[in-house]
Parts: sequence; structure tokens; C-alpha cells
Amino acid sequence: MGRFFHKYHLLSFSVSIQAYLFSTFINSTAAKLNFTFTQIGLINLVASFVYALASITIGHSGYKYGYKKTMSLLFAYLLFVSFYGLAVRTPYALTLFAILQGAFFGSFFPQVEGLIAKSESTLGIDPPSITGRFTLSWSTGNIIGVTFGPYLTVRLSYIIFMIGLILSSCSAILITKDGRKSGDVIVFKPAHKLTEHTYNSSIVNDSKLMRKLRLEYRIILFLGGLVYTSVMADFPKLILLAGLNLDKAGFLIVGANIGVFLTFVLLQSWKGWVGNEKICALLLSVVPATGILAIFAKSPLPFFITALFAGFSYAVPYTFAIFYGLLSETEAHGKQGALHEMVIGMLFGVGPFLGGLLLDRFNGNTGLVVYALAISLAIYSIQLFFNKFYVLKSQN
Repeated sequence: MGRFFHKYHLLSFSVSIQAYLFSTFINSTAAKLNFTFTQIGLINLVASFVYALASITIGHSGYKYGYKKTMSLLFAYLLFVSFYGLAVRTPYALTLFAILQGAFFGSFFPQVEGLIAKSESTLGIDPPSITGRFTLSWSTGNIIGVTFGPYLTVRLSYIIFMIGLILSSCSAILITKDGRKSGDVIVFKPAHKLTEHTYNSSIVNDSKLMRKLRLEYRIILFLGGLVYTSVMADFPKLILLAGLNLDKAGFLIVGANIGVFLTFVLLQSWKGWVGNEKICALLLSVVPATGILAIFAKSPLPFFITALFAGFSYAVPYTFAIFYGLLSETEAHGKQGALHEMVIGMLFGVGPFLGGLLLDRFNGNTGLVVYALAISLAIYSIQLFFNKFYVLKSQN
């Protein structure tokens, strides 16, 4: 296992657990405080704006000042955020906490993305293996965070912040020591399998096609992610309204993160989708399927299955976007990572906000159905544009 993953994958895994412990704390606490769907969407929108802003400002500073040095400083900041979280009791305090934690995660993930991409590319690791192993590390962490976040919020919320205090202090110390010992690179001896190319290199070497695919799937990632983020934010209240216990909500919502993980495993082991727009279009059918399934989300199993497909809706275009986005020149890794995280940050706010408006307007599940089907129409329109009109424009 040590020849395939290294300690910065473990760091990504650990921070992702904390990210989803915090996000489920925010959404579950909002449900407990009787926020409307629109108000839940607003608090997520504010936090995501900060996340996106941090991504495109602080997010690529690691390239200039050192990824490890920047991460050490960010963990010192997370220590403060975790202390503050222990005192959150009111809607205003919850909103401020959402802002503070959004700034950390928006700044952190581009650093670890850039460090991994920079270091592993110099070791000759196959680019899909770079992105694939990174996405598996954080998606596994998400499953744990989402599963236990609502339960801990209702029963033992202080544990969420104690974990944050331990993670931030230990990480700051260990990264600082590693930076002094190894410099701003990851010391890692990869397995031979990681250096084998398993994709159509002629597509990746076509710079014009890569720019087209990168832009196309960043837009589609944003659209597909709107469904996923709306489910993540609004399901605690939907579950509560269905008469189910809020402390068990994580065991249903985690279906979304299991869907993300399963998609990453499949699409990283099978590369038939690379450059094949017909297969990509077929895979994107999980978005309208989520809308259809949402009709039946009234009891535990349908809630879990709807969440599972919402995870597919996010992970399919995410895999496409990060593959094409991070397959770039070494000096662009930090920039591409920051742009990628900016998109992620925006959809984690816009999705819950628009979803909240529709769920309030159509009284819950019907709003989610309308939302998913409208987004599906937009996704296929975007794909049609890029494969017909955009190509023609580029050739003229």
C-alpha cells in the first residue's frame, strides 16, 4: 500500500473527514434551529463564496511561497476555527463559523492538489493515477465525515471540534518538520504500475482539444454538482420533515459519498471515457435519474438511493474535469488546482441556495425533481454546444 499512497494522501483523507464533519454540523444545526430550505441555502452560499474567493487568492500561493509552508500556516488558522466552533449556539454564530471554515478549506485543497501534482509528475507517475489516487483519498474521508457528522451534531457536537483541534495541531507540526527535511516536494518511491500510461495519449497531447474538454467539463461539473450539493445541504431537513430521526441522517446522506467513491474507482480503473463524448453523455444520464428517484424519497431506502445517484451526478463530471484540468504543465498545477477548487466552492453554495428556493416553492421533494431535470437539460445543451458549435467556431 505504501508504494501506491503516501502521507499526503492520508492528509487529504483526514482533512476531508473534518470538512464534512463541519459541513454536516452546519446543515444539521441549521435544521435543528428551524432554518427554512432557503435559509440553509443562503448560509451555504455565503460559505461557498468565501471558499471560492480563498481558492483563487490564497489557493495558488503555495506555488510562490511553498506548499508545505502555506499548509502549516493554514493549520494554525484551523486551530482557531476549531476553538471558535465549540462556542457556536446561535444562527449568527453558525453563519460566522461557516465563513471561517470555508476560508480554510478553500485555501487548503489547492495546496495539497498542487503539491501532489507537482511532485508525482516529476516521478513519472501516470497522470490519471495522480488524479485518481488523490480523489480516492478525499472521497473516502468524505464518507466517514458525512456518516457521523449529523449523529455527533445531535449527540456530542464538541467531539467534532476536538477532532479539529487535534488534526490542526498535529498536521502543522508534522508538515513543518517534513518541509525542513525534504523541501517542498513529496519523497515517495512509486510502484511500477503507477508509471504505466493507461489512457489515449494522442488526446492528451492535443492542446486545443484539451482546452475544449477542460472548459466543457468544468461547466458541466458545476451543473452536475448543483444536484449533489443541494442533496447534501437539504436532506437533513427533508429527513426531519419525513419524521425520521435527525441523528440518523448521516447514514442516509452518506449514500451520496459512497456514490462518489464508487464512481472514482470505476472511472479511474477504466479509461474508455477519455475523449469519447458519447460515452461521457451516457454516463451523465445519472443526473436526470437522480431527479426521477427523488420522487420516492420519503423513507430510508429511497433517501439513500437518491443520495447515491446524487453522488454519481457529481463524481462523473468531477472525474472528467479534474483529469483534463490537472493534465497541464508543471508550473500550472497550482493555478489549475485553484481554479478547480473555485468551481467546487461555488457549486457548494449555489446548489443549496437554488435547491432551497425550489424545495420551498414546491414543498420539498417535487422541488428537487424539477431542479435535477432542469439541470439535466442544461448539461446536455452545454455538451451539444461544445461538440457542435464550439468545434465549428474553433475551426473557422
